[in-house]
Amino acid sequence: MKIALINHQGLKLTSGIQIQTPSPPIGLAYIGAYIKEHGYEYTAIDACGEALGQVVQSNDDSNLLIQGLKTEEIVGRIPEGVDVVGLTSLFSHSWFLVREIVASVRQKFPDVLIVVGGEHPTAASDMVLRDHLVDVAILGEGEETFVELLDSYSLNKDYHNIEGISYLDAEGKHIVNSKRKRVKKIDDFPYPDWEQWSISEYIDYGQVTGVNLGRAIPILGSRGCPYECTFCSNKEMWTKRYIMRSGKGIVDEMRYMKEKYNVSVFNFMDSTFIINKNKIIGFCEELIHSGLNVEYQLPAGTRSEALTDKVISLLEQSGLRNIGLAPESGSEDIRNIVKKKINYKDFINTVKVLNRSKITLSCFIVIGFPEDSYSTLKDTLRLVRRLAMLGVDDITVSQFTPYPGSTYYNQLVLSGEIDDKYDNVKNIISFYSSEPRSYAGNIKDGDLYKSMIRMYLEFYILSFLIRPWRVVYNFYDYIRSGRENTKYIKFVTEMLFTRRRFTGGSA
Repeated sequence: MKIALINHQGLKLTSGIQIQTPSPPIGLAYIGAYIKEHGYEYTAIDACGEALGQVVQSNDDSNLLIQGLKTEEIVGRIPEGVDVVGLTSLFSHSWFLVREIVASVRQKFPDVLIVVGGEHPTAASDMVLRDHLVDVAILGEGEETFVELLDSYSLNKDYHNIEGISYLDAEGKHIVNSKRKRVKKIDDFPYPDWEQWSISEYIDYGQVTGVNLGRAIPILGSRGCPYECTFCSNKEMWTKRYIMRSGKGIVDEMRYMKEKYNVSVFNFMDSTFIINKNKIIGFCEELIHSGLNVEYQLPAGTRSEALTDKVISLLEQSGLRNIGLAPESGSEDIRNIVKKKINYKDFINTVKVLNRSKITLSCFIVIGFPEDSYSTLKDTLRLVRRLAMLGVDDITVSQFTPYPGSTYYNQLVLSGEIDDKYDNVKNIISFYSSEPRSYAGNIKDGDLYKSMIRMYLEFYILSFLIRPWRVVYNFYDYIRSGRENTKYIKFVTEMLFTRRRFTGGSA
């Protein structure tokens, strides 16, 4: 049976303060490795990684660039006689790219089985299936489900009763099967099959999530998140069950990847890596004793509850260089509403301890939740100022966007404030848009953007005035070694170099 797995192109905005850097497709690399372990060969088409230097303007938005192969080039790489084509859409803003590829695949190969997976199809399978181009949407963790689907399809058996899938029946009714149980022994999964996914190109181009600390490769140390923030779709993908790999399993993969690809940095792609204090201590000790001498970062953010003084010391000793924390709001009322329940005093203490280490710290803030008001924005501004004074290195302030699969998204669809089509890419991709829009009824359109800019300016001005030597060192280190220690270094390089290259000299 001929199988093709496709990674869609990357996206870049040429306006505003947002930065998009495509990351190697770790989900597809895991899927590829798993189906190979079960006897299936496949053709990998990395539409982004195979053409990182090819960037064209999107037809949907003049400020939106598409990085990678053109759709006709992608379809042209699919082998004749293909039986199954699989694609993934991790983020909702990339679905329009996947949908265009799917439409072209269906036109050229009308009888092929088209399967999609990832967080967006899991959260919005009805949206994905409604135009009758996709045959099956895989819901949640995909390895076991996809292999069972391949087994059934290769033997011409009915696959419609498989757990963990969604499809349209003969009458066009949207069917969602029962969820598949989570895989507990995730250490048993084979390592990602990076060999077929242009990994060397991603490494050489410095295409990473987070800051560019050197030759880096993605890694997963856990799956899932036990929390249920109302603005997040994670629980639809993974349920609330959090499962962490063993420290030895993670370190063994690091050793293998370091030797195979000559990398020195690992970017953890986990939803939230630090949950269980004892397991994190075990991982750190395993890495320290391994003698690997590597660095790593946690760019997606993590919780602060398990970050005791001892844990932070071990994280630093083991090579952690960059971490993100997500207080989300300066208002305790808003944090409670969005179920971001943190102990504020403990969070501040964690920030202080991290500031005394060599680990750079960024914090994530979201403004414009439906319940936000001018009063809660003032609370958040006060938090931003305090973080600057405490020595936080970076801050990310983004405007709230209702994400498919989240509690907020479902509420806003039911209220009629948004529809469930989400065809306008800008509504999802640009959390930093200057266009006047607000889902907070108590805040005027346009005022959110002003608040966001004010928070950024006050944070960085305060930070630079209080600790000017830190800024000088970080820029000196970048000029000397090309190493991005902080997000503001990454932003400057984006503004001065990356965007000019992609836009022909005009940022």
